[in-house]
Amino acid sequence: KTEGSIVLGGTICSESGQRAGAAFVTVTGVGASTALSQIVQLVQEAQNRNREVPIQNLADKVSGIFVPTVVALSTITFMVWYALIQGGVVPLSFLPPDESPATFSLLFAIAVLVISCPCSLGLSLPTAIMMGTGVGAQHGILFKGGETLESGAKVDSLVFDKTGTLTLGKPGVTDFNIMSIEESLLNDLKGKIGIPSTTTKNYLLWLLASLERNSEHPLAGAVVTYAEEHLGEDCDFQQPSDFTALTGRGASGTINGDIKVAVGNRAFGELQGLKISLEVENAMQRLERQGKTAILAAVNSTICVVMGIADELKPGASASVKYLKDEMGIDVWMVTGDNRRTARAIARQLDLPMERVIAEALPASKVAKVQQLQEQGCIVAMVGDGVNDSPALAQANVGLSLGTGAEIACEASDMVLIRGNVEDVCTALDLSRVILQRIRLNFMWSLVYNCLSIPIAAGVFYPMTHARCPPTAAALAMALSSISVVLSSIALRLYRPPKIGPNLVQSARRHQLSNNSSGETQSDLTEPLLAQNETDIESNRETTVEEC
Repeated sequence: KTEGSIVLGGTICSESGQRAGAAFVTVTGVGASTALSQIVQLVQEAQNRNREVPIQNLADKVSGIFVPTVVALSTITFMVWYALIQGGVVPLSFLPPDESPATFSLLFAIAVLVISCPCSLGLSLPTAIMMGTGVGAQHGILFKGGETLESGAKVDSLVFDKTGTLTLGKPGVTDFNIMSIEESLLNDLKGKIGIPSTTTKNYLLWLLASLERNSEHPLAGAVVTYAEEHLGEDCDFQQPSDFTALTGRGASGTINGDIKVAVGNRAFGELQGLKISLEVENAMQRLERQGKTAILAAVNSTICVVMGIADELKPGASASVKYLKDEMGIDVWMVTGDNRRTARAIARQLDLPMERVIAEALPASKVAKVQQLQEQGCIVAMVGDGVNDSPALAQANVGLSLGTGAEIACEASDMVLIRGNVEDVCTALDLSRVILQRIRLNFMWSLVYNCLSIPIAAGVFYPMTHARCPPTAAALAMALSSISVVLSSIALRLYRPPKIGPNLVQSARRHQLSNNSSGETQSDLTEPLLAQNETDIESNRETTVEEC
C-alpha cells in the first residue's frame, strides 16, 4: 500500500521493526460500518436465501405418484382376475384345487403390492450421498449436505480468488539473473566459510542472505528462503556491519568488513548511486511487464543480480484451470483485490482471457460478480480462502473453501478442500457429477425393475406358463431390488480422481532449481517460457505502462 490507500484490519506494516516503519492511518469506519461488520452482514444475507434440492423433490414427487398407483394396480389386479374367473374367461382348471377364486385373485394382488414396494426408490438418494461423501472425505473433500452435491454437479461457471487460492499467498524469488561481476571480487569471495560450492551464484546468494536476514520485509524473507533452498538452512551466514534499511526501498550493509552489499528497488539503487546499465534496465522492465517486483543487488557498487519476486502459482494451478475449461466445460473467472498488472500477469500464466479477470475487487464486488452470473442463469461456484471471500462463498450456488484458509470462509462454504490443493476443485466437481449420475442410475433402475416385475406379479404370463409369483417370492424380489441399489451406491468406492496434467510453469521451475545447482542462470532457463508470452506482453505493453 502507498500513501492514500484504503487499508483494512489485515493490512500489515511490514517494516514495523525499523525506525521508519511506523504507519499513520485515519479511521473511516467504526462499529457496523467497518469492513468486517459488512462482511458478516453479507454472509448472513447470503446464507438466509432458500436452497432447493430438485433431485430430492423429484424423488418425493415420484414416490407420491408411485405409491397410490401401485395400490390402484393391486386393486385392479384383484378385480380383473376375479371378474375373469367369474365370467368364465379363466377356466377353474387354472386354479389350484385348494383355492377359491377370491383367494386366487387376492394372491396376485398381494404379490403386486409387495414386489413394487418403493424401498429401492427411497434408498437411491441417501445411499449414494452417504457413499459419495465418504469417498470425498477419503480424498480430502468435505461435503456439507446433499444439495451441495447436486449443485456441484451442475456448475457451469467458476470464480477463483487469487491470493492463497491460485497462488501460494507469499512472495518468492522466481528469477535470479546474474548481470556481471568483477573477477577480482570473485577471488576475494572464494574460501568464505559456509559456502557449500564454488559457483558464482552461491557466492552471491550467501552475500545477499547474510544481509537480508536482518530485514523484516516480506521480500527480504523471500530472498533468504531462496538462498536457504540452494545453500541449505545450516549454511553459516555472517552478520553484516553498518546495516541500514529504508522503508519500502531496500537495505545495505558491509559483509566481512570490506564487501559492501545493497539490495533494493530501482529508487534505492539511485539513492545508492548505482549505475543502472541498459542490460539491467531491460531485465527489470521485462520482469515488471510480467507483474513481478524487480529487485537489484549490488556488490561493491556494481549491480550483479536482478531478481524477480512474485506470488507464485500453486503447483497444479495452471493444469487445473485448463482441465476445468477444456475437459469439464466450465467458464472460469478470476476475481482478486490485487492490482491489474499483477492480476493480468497471473492470468497469462493460467491462460485465462483478460475479459475473465477482475482486479481491485472488494468483498462486495465479488458478491456482485457472483450475483451477475446467477442472474444470467449460470450455476456458480466460488473458490476462496480468506475472510473477504466469505460473502461470495455464501452467495454462490456452491462455495468451495480451502481448509488452509480462514475459519469464516470454511463456515460460509458448502465444500471444504482440506489439503488446499487447486486440483481438489476438479475432484470435488467431478465427484459431484459422478454421484448425481449414480443417483439417477439408481432411480432409473428402481423404476425399470418395478415396471418389469409388476406384470409378472400381476400374472400377465400365467395363462401361458401356469406359474405365478407367490407373495414370498415377491418379497424376496423386492429385497433384491433394494440390495442392488445399495451395491450400486457402494460401487462409488471405486471412484478415482481425474488425472490432471503437470503444470508447465511449475515443471519449468523445478527444472530451473535443479539446473541452477550446476551454475546456470535462471534468466537463460526461463527464456523459452518468456518467449511464449512475448506476443501477449507486447500487445498489452501500452496498457500496462498506463496502469503503472
